[in-house]
Amino acid sequence: MKNSAKILAMHPDMHTLFPNKPDHWEFIGIGADVDQTIAEKGDGVEILLSASIEKLDKEMLDCFPNLKMIASISAGFSNIDLDICKARKIAVTNAPGMNSGDVADVAVTMMTSLLLKIPLNHDYIMSDSWVTKAGPLRHSLRGMPVGIVGLGSIGMEVVKRLEPFGVDIKWWGPRPKPEITFPYVDSLGELAEQCRSLIVCCRPDQSTYHLIDQEILNQLGSDGMLVNVSRGSVVDEPALIAALKSGSIGGAGLDVFDPEPTNSSRWKDVPNVILSPHQGGSTYETLFAQAQLVQDNIENFLNEKPLLSSVL
Repeated sequence: MKNSAKILAMHPDMHTLFPNKPDHWEFIGIGADVDQTIAEKGDGVEILLSASIEKLDKEMLDCFPNLKMIASISAGFSNIDLDICKARKIAVTNAPGMNSGDVADVAVTMMTSLLLKIPLNHDYIMSDSWVTKAGPLRHSLRGMPVGIVGLGSIGMEVVKRLEPFGVDIKWWGPRPKPEITFPYVDSLGELAEQCRSLIVCCRPDQSTYHLIDQEILNQLGSDGMLVNVSRGSVVDEPALIAALKSGSIGGAGLDVFDPEPTNSSRWKDVPNVILSPHQGGSTYETLFAQAQLVQDNIENFLNEKPLLSSVL
């Protein structure tokens, strides 16, 4: 491939992350309608800049018959049909591990806010209940059992942030890790039964689809809190909403949804929930660092050098 490329960014403002882009990059402009732009200009796209929220399945990839590379600015790539990419010899790169700390910040903030009953205290004041009854009483965080579902790079960053609170950290994943010193619980159900809160940060794939289902929510119980920073598909969202409304689970913090973007009407009258629009890993610092890795990967691809973070 020649040392130049026609590049389509799936988000209108994504090109702003590349202030020092090479001159031989030609960004294809996106109008008000992304789908219309793809329909009109998809034939000319050689490199696709994406994030983890776009579904790049066969139907979408067929819109780009001359596609040579997908460069994701995100760590996750479960949204990309890798079988199709492999068959078409489309290179795929991602930006792994660079936003783990940022995601962990959001996860632990949501969890501690729920356990400290910050949303309930806010509602207590705003409903003028303070003048008529005592406020919500809470348990101390110290010694409280908190479970982590999936102990990859985000999970380990969660641990770093939880330890100063003095909570009792436990975890579950598909297999034990001998180097981890805090307790591994043999099953997710047991973890839910033993803990007051679960932070979900496992890898999203077919094996984790609706991993958090009605049974797990029941085992977590009416005092239990759930935080999900993995992907929306990992949690059975209708079951979670029903559990929150019935009070069979205490509260939830969600940075991810199924589908995305979620509709506000879905969450109307759902109590004790904290919602964030899949922005856990989006900070200025991380986004520009991820963009630099994307730029380096694209340059290496154009110059037939090894890719720095190759998925395919």
